[in-house]
Amino acid sequence: MNIFDRIKQDHDEAREVIEKLKASTPRAEKTRRQLFDELKLEMWVHHKVEEAVFYSFLRETKDMHGEAMEAYNEHHMANGVFEELDTFPVDSEEWGMKFKALSELVTHHMDEEEKDFFPLAKKLIKPDMAKLMGERFDARKRVVLAALQPLDVKAEMEKA
Repeated sequence: MNIFDRIKQDHDEAREVIEKLKASTPRAEKTRRQLFDELKLEMWVHHKVEEAVFYSFLRETKDMHGEAMEAYNEHHMANGVFEELDTFPVDSEEWGMKFKALSELVTHHMDEEEKDFFPLAKKLIKPDMAKLMGERFDARKRVVLAALQPLDVKAEMEKA
């Protein structure tokens, strides 16, 4: 899968979780917390790996430097709002209002990336390179997600 399809796949999965969260009610506190934690982790990892594999290349080109820097900034803003949301109970009105703003920011970024950014990047990234970037994206994302899973110390001690 090439980098464009791979990023789009993550975007589609994020959109699905965002819609589930938007449809949830404050009474579904446990479900809301679980979905939010999943989205936050997935988006953080997506952002970091996308920056390392995709944006780092585009940032070095004169044609895409500005767009790449804008995308870095949007990632930074979204990650900050994810962290801020952790300070509110998921069943509070504040959380709901802030999540709505976050979902608009993230959705706008994904839509803009797919509609505006990708066509420009496809002019600079040849198909073989796009395929290699997609493979690297997958490999790095798997490693980062695995590294961020909580350690079950008891199970690790039993293995030793």
